[in-house]
Amino acid sequence: MTAADVLQLCRTPLFRRKAWASASRVAKNIELFSLRPRYGHHKFYNLLFLFVFRALKVHSVPPFPTCSIEVELLEAALEHNTIVCLNTGSGKTFIAVLLIKELSHQIRGENGKKTVFLVNAASSVALQASTVRTHSDLQVGDYTSPDTILSPEEKQNEEMMENQVLVMTCHIFLHVLKNGVLPLSEINLLVFDECHLAITDHPYREIMKICEASLGCPRILGLTASILNGKCDPCDLETKIQNLEKILQSNAETATDLVVLDRYASQPREVVLDCGQYQDQSGLSERLLKELEEALNFLNDCNLPAHREDRDPTFISKQVLNDCRAVLTVLGPWCADKAAGIMVRELQKYIKHEQEEIKRKFLLFTDTILRKIHALCEEHFSPASLDLKFVTPKVIRLLEILHEYKPFERQQFESVEWYNNRNQDNYVSWSDSEDDDEDEEAEAKEKPEANFPSPFTNILCGIIFVERRYTAVVLNRLIKEAGKQDPELAYISSNFITGHSIGKNQPRNKQMEMEFRKQEEVLRKFRAHETNLLIATSIVEEGVDIPKCNLVVRFDLPTEYRSYVQSKGRARAPVSNYIMLADSERTKTFEEDLKTYKAIEKILRNKCSKSAEINDFEIEPVADDDNVLPPYVLRSEDGGPRVTINTAIGHINRYCARLPSDPFTHLAPKCKTVELKTGSYRSTLFLPINSPLRVPIPGPLMSCARLAEKAVALLCCEKLHKIGKYKK
Repeated sequence: MTAADVLQLCRTPLFRRKAWASASRVAKNIELFSLRPRYGHHKFYNLLFLFVFRALKVHSVPPFPTCSIEVELLEAALEHNTIVCLNTGSGKTFIAVLLIKELSHQIRGENGKKTVFLVNAASSVALQASTVRTHSDLQVGDYTSPDTILSPEEKQNEEMMENQVLVMTCHIFLHVLKNGVLPLSEINLLVFDECHLAITDHPYREIMKICEASLGCPRILGLTASILNGKCDPCDLETKIQNLEKILQSNAETATDLVVLDRYASQPREVVLDCGQYQDQSGLSERLLKELEEALNFLNDCNLPAHREDRDPTFISKQVLNDCRAVLTVLGPWCADKAAGIMVRELQKYIKHEQEEIKRKFLLFTDTILRKIHALCEEHFSPASLDLKFVTPKVIRLLEILHEYKPFERQQFESVEWYNNRNQDNYVSWSDSEDDDEDEEAEAKEKPEANFPSPFTNILCGIIFVERRYTAVVLNRLIKEAGKQDPELAYISSNFITGHSIGKNQPRNKQMEMEFRKQEEVLRKFRAHETNLLIATSIVEEGVDIPKCNLVVRFDLPTEYRSYVQSKGRARAPVSNYIMLADSERTKTFEEDLKTYKAIEKILRNKCSKSAEINDFEIEPVADDDNVLPPYVLRSEDGGPRVTINTAIGHINRYCARLPSDPFTHLAPKCKTVELKTGSYRSTLFLPINSPLRVPIPGPLMSCARLAEKAVALLCCEKLHKIGKYKK
């Protein structure tokens, strides 16, 4: 093997994808291997390891992080024309890049075809082209003007012929097709970004009409994030999906981004709790609300000319006071006082560096209002300790929920398999530095109480979802304070993670970088179970790798289906609760929203990829199914345990859940069902790689897909039992 061969190996999609799945670990191991005597004595291997290490670091760029959803959607896109529904632009683009790379053998070489990536607006061309260049070794061309692509009568554009991936607007590509510059027969893949536009009178629709009339239509990949944006009617949603599938000649693949099927454990128990109304007996809440609203009215009455919102001298002041009012309404006066203190410290930094006098005056005005809020609170309670009379019923109910997760006795901790327990001798901390939060320095100096178990356990692993940044910050402080006063809550080790702070449009690169690093450290501690409760905004709803949670609380109710299903999807532990806290006035209206979400989920279940895991297909047992195939009897004595066709899928799911895995690995079976020409169905079951049955398990022929999936699960239970790997 030559150096060129090694470099070529490093550039293959399979090698890069697997290597970067654990890039730092791979790189460190390669370095260590090259220095070990048993490897170092062979000069060729020594150089080979070092060369691969350098090739990985220099010639490759770490791709997007992969997850099961993206792999599932990629498999569907490789099999047939697909419409991918993902919430984020980066997620959609990632699927497109993966598919382009998987089909790249068709566009390489002298007679290779072209891949065309279509976008709606010219402003998106450069971004998408840059993404494909960064994450592949293909030649990419971007086109924003028809003048850059010449007609057949003129001299061919050599640059376009050399490029393998062409990124252009839909208007330009329509011009290309109508003028015969690039026939469809020379295109292997056609990617439609924002493909939902094809439902309207759009160039996408005209392009598809040309594709329908062509004999050699390329593979089609549609990307959309707008099918479920905001509230939508279930009937309209189904019609929209059907129309889009018909126009793009594709199957809409929703996968688990839009449908919570919880492949790795049982579904979470969903509860909506009516917390009641806040009784403002002291009148403090009403007084604080009046002060904040009067200040906001004053700012709104200041009609100052501003061409942009962030140029408005009252912009930051309005944002801060609105946030303080939201904390007061949602959490109560005690939390509003804490929020005001945090905001004053942040405002002082702005006041110190503000150059414009008018902006500085508004910031000083806001600072005065917040200090007045603090003074009014001091008249009613001591800020040094938590007074539950000045918090909302939602907060009281949340603390009651957390009480239920308290471990009963020390002995119960000892019976649980500890994960990186801070009290053990072999505890290892991966932190590079101590927490630099000024507000936590005093707490860090205090010694932990000795009369309760260590909070660093994996008994509780929970997330509390809130809407606003300051709600997360102050709620985290409240829970810490409650833990000091109530020994039954002292087991909680909480932290928070949010998006950007106030003034996010301001150029604060260094500060933002520090904030991102701090938030990554928060996630690291949660993944390592050094903290067991995370208060988060929507930043954690999707796209962030966190452990399986046994408690997810929606402190602020979800306002749309995406928010509901993505936060619910975080409750993946075998026994988990998804709790939604509601005020009395919102309970009835939210129950209607919840019915809508369930109806949408039911529609999208039918659109899930056929390559989904086996418990995607688990439905209500049918009594007659037990007569289709005889049960498998584990022991022959009377009343001995048996597995029926209706219970087999549940047994397989529980078996896979018990297989050894780390906190970030989800082990689940996969079941693929195909319809044969005879009209019968056959399912093939794939168990996780660390199962003793590593080969595909084909099931018997059945009359429908549902029975085929149940039958192969029953057969798998029999095989596992016969090799001694499954017991009732």
